[in-house]
Amino acid sequence: MKRAFISLTALALVATPWFGMPQAYAAPTAPAQLRGSLPHGGSYVIRADPTLRAAAIELWFRAPASGYRNRTPGLGQLAAVSAAAAKLVSGISLVNLVRSVGGRLSVNVYPDIIGVGAVVPSGAARRVVAAMTAAYFAPRIDESALEMAKRDAAVLVVESHFSSARLLHDALFARIFAHGPAHYPALPGSVTSFATLALTPVQTYARRAFRSGNGLLVLTGNVSPAVLSAVTDGRPGRADVPIDSPLARSPRSGDVDGTGTGIGLAWVGPSIRHQRAATAMDFIADYLFRDGTGTVQRSLTNDDVSLEGQFITLHHPGVMLVTLSGPASNLARRRISSALAALRKPLPEAAFEAAKTAFVYHVQSDTQTLRDLADNLGWYAVEGNPSYAPGDASRTYLRTAAHLDPAFVAGVVRRYLSKPVTVRIISPKKGTAS
Repeated sequence: MKRAFISLTALALVATPWFGMPQAYAAPTAPAQLRGSLPHGGSYVIRADPTLRAAAIELWFRAPASGYRNRTPGLGQLAAVSAAAAKLVSGISLVNLVRSVGGRLSVNVYPDIIGVGAVVPSGAARRVVAAMTAAYFAPRIDESALEMAKRDAAVLVVESHFSSARLLHDALFARIFAHGPAHYPALPGSVTSFATLALTPVQTYARRAFRSGNGLLVLTGNVSPAVLSAVTDGRPGRADVPIDSPLARSPRSGDVDGTGTGIGLAWVGPSIRHQRAATAMDFIADYLFRDGTGTVQRSLTNDDVSLEGQFITLHHPGVMLVTLSGPASNLARRRISSALAALRKPLPEAAFEAAKTAFVYHVQSDTQTLRDLADNLGWYAVEGNPSYAPGDASRTYLRTAAHLDPAFVAGVVRRYLSKPVTVRIISPKKGTAS
């Protein structure tokens, strides 16, 4: 609901992925929150809760995943993983340090931003802060680290060929955005396209993208502001502005080669600055598509289809994205069209209030783990509206959600959710190259 529709890349070989990792839950009382500037460039946000035994530590950067000229899909992925795999001055890499203390490391690369995160025992927080900021603010990428990153990326590329949601996501963004980072996939379509990439461009990209002035350090859980003194690398400087991608004038629907059956739908929505409209889009996605409770999801319980739907909150503009896979995809698409047509008129007051209560509950439940809270604080900050993040101490998001009403939501549906851009997966005929 709060972040990108699909985690485009995550460590496969360098570190155990964070998916499914059990974590401590946040205490019911609101923890303290601090924002400020790091001593050697960059900024930080701390959401501390001393009642926990764990800490989430994340670094976020505004950086185009395909390079600053958008010519090298996978460059951001290789640079981010190489930095985590390279040995630090201490002789140990960031990923090995996180493993040694019993934590988990993740690297997530999206078209316009890169996030690196670790969940560790609270007693190891200072060491991990020092290592993570050293690894990225002063990267020491060498050939060995780059080769490890290439092997890691190769696994992800192969895995992506079997993900209908990923294929549809990339195809829809390529149609919606004329150029810029969002027009290009975060990973290339084949391993050979980056296998020969030399060390120098990766190092150059890393120094520019991961400079401390462009970084945001997010700390949640049992952490103290005192750990900021462990940041010893970096230099002052301005952060990059949020990276937008120009929209195509007349995006066209079409087909894309792939395996299986699938349909993707996308609508251009409001920017992160338009908080009430963006929150209404989140409400609509929750009401229709949330797994287990969404009205469309529940109507498809006995049908052979997988549905994923979410409003992707971006600096400008956001995107409502829905992917369907399986033999019943066409049926699911018709039900989505019918559901959206019905929402063009305001829901009855009682039904709307029940749906809004469920939505607010889902927002709060989705920001309970340390990692989820850190992800939201990081994502919304680098996309340009930090206080709007679900889970932020200002409670801006929750107040905005509380003031939604049936007429406003119906108006958002009419304005943004009319004719979608559609992509279908077409399986190549036997005997033809895919």
